Amino acid sequence: MLVMASPNHLVIVCGHGIWLGGPRHGHDEAEWLIESYKAGETPTFVEHIRAGLQVLADDEQAVIAFSGGPTRKETPLSEGRSYANLAAANGYFGLLQSGEDESGTVASQLHPRILVEEQALDSYYNILFSLVAFWRAHAVWPARMTIVSHAFKQSRLVDGHCGPDAIAFLPRTRIGFVGINPPNLPAEFGGTAPADDKKAVMQGAHDVLDHWAVDPHGVGSLLAGKRRGRNPWAIDQRLFAHEDERRRSGLQTRFVGGDMEALTEDGLRPWNEGPASD
Repeated sequence: MLVMASPNHLVIVCGHGIWLGGPRHGHDEAEWLIESYKAGETPTFVEHIRAGLQVLADDEQAVIAFSGGPTRKETPLSEGRSYANLAAANGYFGLLQSGEDESGTVASQLHPRILVEEQALDSYYNILFSLVAFWRAHAVWPARMTIVSHAFKQSRLVDGHCGPDAIAFLPRTRIGFVGINPPNLPAEFGGTAPADDKKAVMQGAHDVLDHWAVDPHGVGSLLAGKRRGRNPWAIDQRLFAHEDERRRSGLQTRFVGGDMEALTEDGLRPWNEGPASD
């Protein structure tokens, strides 16, 4: 039986694709459902999972959230669930003790230090839904957070999404970041590809940074519209299941467009106020 220390550290691994399963345990791109522009990147997704598990292994008070909704019409499987499946299929890369039942066989349920977040449709909500999932599971807000994603997204994720104008997980010293870029990026981003390769993708990433700077909660028509376009299974975008849960969380939210829940601009951020009991 696994005994978990009182958790205070949330590790978030942002999903970028969906592993469908297979005998290569994610080490064959044919087992993945990804957009065409992400070709060649699935080994990096596996490294993100491994890196998140390494942070988890190094801190007994950490809990990991594999985050991402079911963004593809071809399958109802979510990014977050597929990442958790891949981690388990690879024996957690030897970094976590596997759960066993009394007979000594591997238990089928999720590892107790792993959360699966299956609602997020962009990087902002990877963080926000994961924070809520941590509170829901452990009845406190995390004191620290580590985000695992592409290195070139650090400014957007940490300075933007977690900054004072958005989620406001403060101060900045409470946030760690593990950035691993795909190898097929231009050299200016630490990759090995010719400058023209993925030029449009990287320009798009720069443009998105500007969009979030103007709309830090992603509630405007452009960013909210992108989320709706990634939601073929009409996944609920409310942060809380009911009003009582919302009240107990201490988080102040608003509804936008009738189908999305967002933080209020200047409302209380309970993760900055000390432990919040459920």
